[in-house]
Amino acid sequence: MLAAYRSWLESELALLANASHHAYAFGQANMAKRAIEELDERFAGRVVLALPQATADALAAELADAREPSLAMAAFREALAAALAATPSL
Repeated sequence: MLAAYRSWLESELALLANASHHAYAFGQANMAKRAIEELDERFAGRVVLALPQATADALAAELADAREPSLAMAAFREALAAALAATPSL
């Protein structure tokens, strides 16, 4: 979802840059640029992991209760390993 939002902001920035002779477009382009910069700053050094809601709920309950690892924890480990493998090294 964040990648889609960032992509949309970049496309808006490119579109608005072509109409920069209008003051409104210039302001909107600057806001899109600042939003991209803030998004990059907030998520620098983090891995975003998309999980189904049911898995996320089960993991939250499991972590809160400190129970024995379950299928939800195994799914979390697999998803985390896949996300880390897909994340480019900096």
